[in-house]
Amino acid sequence: MSANPVFDRWYAAKHVKIVVSPSHELETFGNTLVNYHLVSQLDDHPGKVRVREGRLEAHQPRVITPKGFSEIVAEGFGDAARGYIEWLRDNEENFRILQYGYHLKSDNFSEQVVTDSLAAVTERVRAEVERSGDRFSAVLQGVDEPWDIALVELWRREVDRSAKKNISELRESGRLF
Repeated sequence: MSANPVFDRWYAAKHVKIVVSPSHELETFGNTLVNYHLVSQLDDHPGKVRVREGRLEAHQPRVITPKGFSEIVAEGFGDAARGYIEWLRDNEENFRILQYGYHLKSDNFSEQVVTDSLAAVTERVRAEVERSGDRFSAVLQGVDEPWDIALVELWRREVDRSAKKNISELRESGRLF
């Protein structure tokens, strides 16, 4: 790690490699447990690789609705702004945002340090995860510190990947609009 924590966070996020993504998107109507396997080279210890394993719980997406367009007071605004506020009031029910939460589960966390190359350890972990058939497992490569940035990045990417399906399923069920 450097003396600059902002740089460290940026560097860690940019150097996450998702080797195996979960084969299914995040659940629309329930929580999703993602079993992660994070492989990282130990800083200043060539040939030493840390493997961290644990669970990342992605919470069911919640539909967030804006409230209060009808309460906006447009004092001192022109006709265009007042017209836009009126349009927002008329279409308030069409503004929805999905909010995803997540929780790092420490009850299933483990880590071990092995002596081998990063590539060899990553390949063994990848093969083991693929043999397990776990649809919600992920294998990542990342920096050793701050290592948890890789988990946040995994979660962010899974939200991006899942949002379209989640929105479609919520719409079909009548829970979005």
